[in-house]
Amino acid sequence: MSMTIVADDAVPVHRKMTAGAKAWSGFSLSFLKRYGILAELVSILIVSFTLSRLGYFLWFADWKQLSLIDVLKVFVTGLRFDLLAALLGVQLQLWHFTFCRNQRLLTSTSRWFMEGCWIVVFLFVPLFVIIEALFFQEFDGRLNYIAFEYLVYPTEVCCNIWQSFPVVELLLVVAAFGLGPYFFFRRRFVQRLEDQMPLPNRLAIFGGTWALIVGLWATSGMATMNVTPDRTSNECAGNGLYTFVYHAWTCHFDYEQYYLTINQSEAAHEVRQHLVRSGDDVHEESANPLDRTVHQAAPRKDWNVVIILEESFGSDFVGVLGDKRGLTPCVDKLSREGTLFDNFYATGNRTARALEAVTTSLPPIPTESILKRDHSQHVFTLAHALKERDYNRTFMYAGRGLFDGVRSFMTANGFDRFVEEKDFVNPAFVNAWGVSDEDLFNRALTELDSLHAEGKPFFTMLLTVSNHRPFTYPDGRIDRPSSELSRENAVKYADWSIGMFFDKAKDHAWKKDTIFVVMGDHGARVYGSQKFPMKSYRVPVLLLRPDDSSGGKRCHTLASSLDIAPTIMGLLGGDYRSVFFGRDVLNLPPEQGYALMQHNHDVALLTADNKLVVLDARRQAWVYDFDKNNFSLKAEKLPTPERLRSAISFFQMANRLYYDEFQFPGIPKTTSVSPLNLPDLASKPQDKQ
Repeated sequence: MSMTIVADDAVPVHRKMTAGAKAWSGFSLSFLKRYGILAELVSILIVSFTLSRLGYFLWFADWKQLSLIDVLKVFVTGLRFDLLAALLGVQLQLWHFTFCRNQRLLTSTSRWFMEGCWIVVFLFVPLFVIIEALFFQEFDGRLNYIAFEYLVYPTEVCCNIWQSFPVVELLLVVAAFGLGPYFFFRRRFVQRLEDQMPLPNRLAIFGGTWALIVGLWATSGMATMNVTPDRTSNECAGNGLYTFVYHAWTCHFDYEQYYLTINQSEAAHEVRQHLVRSGDDVHEESANPLDRTVHQAAPRKDWNVVIILEESFGSDFVGVLGDKRGLTPCVDKLSREGTLFDNFYATGNRTARALEAVTTSLPPIPTESILKRDHSQHVFTLAHALKERDYNRTFMYAGRGLFDGVRSFMTANGFDRFVEEKDFVNPAFVNAWGVSDEDLFNRALTELDSLHAEGKPFFTMLLTVSNHRPFTYPDGRIDRPSSELSRENAVKYADWSIGMFFDKAKDHAWKKDTIFVVMGDHGARVYGSQKFPMKSYRVPVLLLRPDDSSGGKRCHTLASSLDIAPTIMGLLGGDYRSVFFGRDVLNLPPEQGYALMQHNHDVALLTADNKLVVLDARRQAWVYDFDKNNFSLKAEKLPTPERLRSAISFFQMANRLYYDEFQFPGIPKTTSVSPLNLPDLASKPQDKQ
């Protein structure tokens, strides 16, 4: 059998169909014409997804304990996800087939585009099956936020894959199982491109396809995967493409699936023991077990509050904290006027983590900061606490508010004014990240004057950007040995800008009634073999307060960024309602200090006795002896049950309160949320590799 088509140069070309393609042609739907190609590609994808599901189900799930109905639910539910993923996977071709004129469909450009799409689909199928099988074996589930987050660390991930798996052999398998079917179907697909179809018919197919997609999208949410009592079977019911996009889009991460947990009421009790002081009133009617009124002996003082969050300003750059390079003369001088905290740690190594910790006092949930998550419209912050005292609340950012969701989070959670890069008129210097530090500080002086003129106390938070690659800043501000764009010179400029701000602030009336906090958001990022690069987590925190006449004080108590908010409220005195996880460091016995941190997918609790408990995403726990002189970690045996229980409780409670949207005080327990039935600690493995 032969068929004539019109080639690109309009010369008829005869191509014979292979016996296999001829046999396959009996299954095609002739009325679809060119869209028959897409129907076959969708069918191939669905068959591949179904076969891989069968493999995961037999390999990983406890299917022998399921009823026949449960098994059917897994595969019927999976088919719906597969169809949705497959239809979305051929969208480029669908649009091209629909809106490309009949004759243009046969041009050389169109042909190359279509064949490129086909090659991608056929190579993608075996590659995706292998990737998901390896991921399922490691994490006992479909691709999720862990897979998405790995894209942020390509060097480490690629090296790990290369050392862990026979990459060359696997790529040969992908090539064989991808290119073989491609060449089998290619000639048939090319011949189908000649099929003519009027535009109304094309639009009808296009509309029908999208109607089906919308219907599937509306009825195939993540919750519909939960069709059996067995979690792994429910994972099999999903589709890896769908779950990957879902977790990447929403930043959702199922903490309780991957980390050690304990009974929820026990976790709440454990955290309460750390946070609730004698004299505090716990609001038992609240859905948040940490909801309390904090009673303070000091009388209320309505001082202004200014927090300056410095980009990448780690302790290892600061002279008074041991650095010998002379990078921070201004901060060193300021430290003689206030209280310097020399044992403070960032909760993460991203600016968004610092913003989250300082404003909300919420422990860092693994993966992304809550600034970019989908349950962040009702989070209690320091701005809310000060709103109750009738403060004006302004957030000032040298960059774009869109970045990391800063604007949307701050304006939704207590700040009534947001100033960003676009609001600066004729800035002295702008780079890829925003306006220079001096532009931000000069604008802040003007803003604070305006706020002071209103006669109300104010809370203003400043976020700088200059101390960040590419390390560019205005000329003539600092002495530098060369024109090199280096981190050290950027630190010197950041320090110069701080000094400039405080020199000018002396001439402003509000200065004498203002608490200033100058701190690093995190240190310069450190990569290496350490499970936790502790050196890059230590940050300077300098507190300047109106009633501190002596200055030059040091606070050695171990703390982290989430302790800033309650420490400020402690300085302001009076009673306030709180769900903060942090504590007032200035009124905390040093032996009770601790720091909560997150690095990649690990979370950790560092205690005052220099023990670091690390929880990872494979339900494992590790404990290290921390040497704070050289920031080294020495692995020890498994942590004690008491130490482990404390570490688990903080992060488990933070995750649950965030996703149940109980981070705000005053939510009654009558709210309609399903109760949790979390397993006891003893039911989870605590093995070490």
